[in-house]
Amino acid sequence: MNSFIKIFFISTFAAFFLLSSCTKNDNQQTIWIYTSLYKDTVNDLQPKLEKEFPGVKFQFYQAGSEEVAAKVQAEALTGKIQADLLISSDRFWYEDMGAKGSLLAYQSPGAEKVHSDFRHPEAFYTGVSLPVMVIAYNSEVVSEADVPKSFKSLADEKWKDKISMGSPLASGTAFTSVSFLEKKYGWDYFKSLRKNNFIAEGGNSGVIRRLQSKERPIGIVLLENVLRLKESDPRIKWLIPTDGAIIQTNVLAIVKKDKDQSLEKKVADWMYKAEGQQAMARSFMYPTVSDYGNPAGAPDLKVLLKTSPPWSRSFIDETLKSRDKIKDQFSKIIF
Repeated sequence: MNSFIKIFFISTFAAFFLLSSCTKNDNQQTIWIYTSLYKDTVNDLQPKLEKEFPGVKFQFYQAGSEEVAAKVQAEALTGKIQADLLISSDRFWYEDMGAKGSLLAYQSPGAEKVHSDFRHPEAFYTGVSLPVMVIAYNSEVVSEADVPKSFKSLADEKWKDKISMGSPLASGTAFTSVSFLEKKYGWDYFKSLRKNNFIAEGGNSGVIRRLQSKERPIGIVLLENVLRLKESDPRIKWLIPTDGAIIQTNVLAIVKKDKDQSLEKKVADWMYKAEGQQAMARSFMYPTVSDYGNPAGAPDLKVLLKTSPPWSRSFIDETLKSRDKIKDQFSKIIF
């Protein structure tokens, strides 16, 4: 075979291989998941999803819940939302999205075991994990005997210059906490916190940094953030407030689109099976399907439910209507 023929065959084969590769990639399905779950949780989920769904590429947009909402709203203005599934903690935003017809009504078979308090009555979303807001403290600054035992006691003037939490303008879990606490104690409670030079800034990771640096040795923060520090920083302790831990809801929803969404439904189904729920527990959140237990180092969820404020339909509806007002009033008092 002369050199010209060799070159011809090599070029033809290369072109065929390249065309085949392009065709294969062009046919590959992509699922976009927008989420406020932490990066290590995303890194845990992604390879397992790709193994379960060969040939499907999973892309994640990971940010705070308010940023996720802002991105989706900006995309909606262009007429096309890229996200296929949403998983984040601002439950009230999902209520609004469902009411506007932006979410697909679908309940995964495994999600039937999720408590009704953590499901939308028309199946526009379902809780996939339950973070829990607690009181944390730096034990080098505050002893176990002296630490405030309730959210209400944080308003005592003895805790001036010592307390922080995330901002309800940036964090869905902080907004939920503010909403429950305002309903229980009123705005005078937050006025007392302000007199204590209370800081509300950023998200839960900011609260942890302030705890570790001793800038604010007491914090209202998610239990999962503290449990992650068990080995690396055992100085940071936590307690369940006597007036009840505030149970949050990371919810999963499918964005409604004008196409076959059977794949999105299968992905949602997977999240309520063993691997999806166990990934939540490994990230120190409570799985919403109780079959899969509690996060390591956390109390039984049933114990927390006895004192935690309930996610009643009336609370959800009232908070949804007054959402902007709550943020505005909080800003006027604290900022």
